[in-house]
Amino acid sequence: MVINALSSTRAKNLYVTISFYLILVVSIAGCSNIVQIVPFSDSPVPTPTHDPNVKRPVPLFIGSTQPPTNLNAPHQIVAPTINLNAPVLAMGWSETATMWGDTVSEWEIPYNEAGWHINSAVPNDGSNIIISGHNNSLGGRVFAQVENLKMGDEITLLTGHNKRFIYRVEQRNVVRAFMASAETDAYLQSILLPTASEQLTVITCWPSWSNTHRLVLVAKPK
Repeated sequence: MVINALSSTRAKNLYVTISFYLILVVSIAGCSNIVQIVPFSDSPVPTPTHDPNVKRPVPLFIGSTQPPTNLNAPHQIVAPTINLNAPVLAMGWSETATMWGDTVSEWEIPYNEAGWHINSAVPNDGSNIIISGHNNSLGGRVFAQVENLKMGDEITLLTGHNKRFIYRVEQRNVVRAFMASAETDAYLQSILLPTASEQLTVITCWPSWSNTHRLVLVAKPK
């Protein structure tokens, strides 16, 4: 009886310890400085297949973030309903060799600014403008309130020419990124591709204390 009781107590203690560390691991697995937009696949594709008739900015650098040199690119993102007013940096990617010998590309998300994907469109270009940012208490928090944007809310992009372009949220999607299905991976790849008409795609981690999911907002010109 005593042995069984001790074994039961040890088993419970072991269960509690394992549960604690699992929660801790998930909690600290938030947005780091480099976030794979499409985890557990070959990476976000820096040069996705696209319609040759769609104009796209030419990538000028890899592996860095800096103010956009293209004055037509977004330099500021504003969303009044959530008090968002943040600078936007041009965002490149880094290439890393895996233990299996292949190479993956990972977007370098700015720490506490929004990041404009340098191979996406610019406002008034008629295609997909992609902006990513951290939403995590353990990292940058530029998009900490983005999850509170509702359908119909406005997002304004300001370019280097100080021109304003206003978009309204038309889609809000939360998709699982951790151990994602093939269908989810395909969706996360597709949101990085050019579009036939202009839209703003905003990407961040979800929930705020982890990076197990992605929150994807799609906004169309007002």
